[in-house]
Amino acid sequence: MSKLNHSQIADEVAKKGFTLVKDDGYVNINSRIVVKCNKGHLIETCLNDVRKVSFCCPVCDRNLDFSNPAVLPPKGEHYRVVAFDQATENFGVSVFDDGNLVYYKLFVFSGQVNARLCKIDQLVRQVVLDK
Repeated sequence: MSKLNHSQIADEVAKKGFTLVKDDGYVNINSRIVVKCNKGHLIETCLNDVRKVSFCCPVCDRNLDFSNPAVLPPKGEHYRVVAFDQATENFGVSVFDDGNLVYYKLFVFSGQVNARLCKIDQLVRQVVLDK
């Protein structure tokens, strides 16, 4: 497989809703690149991370926006396994539909315990119950 050129990297990043800002040190999919989300946040990452299903802007994602379609329970005859790695401030979620990993994310909550628990409850209801 040959090295991707600037245009190929930009196209792949654009498919995820981001704009490629910098790729001048690109050698392979683990090389550092800089992308920009549609709200203007700059993210230093690598193409390997961009290719992941759950890749999103870490600044925008702090708002617990569940617009990622992979988070919604599938319609019809499917089975879903949701794994939670619960801690007070760091809360990991993995979602498997029909045995395939479709979403994973580490949420970092700060502030009062009650506010954190409300956000965790909101996340659980969205991922498990679609409410």
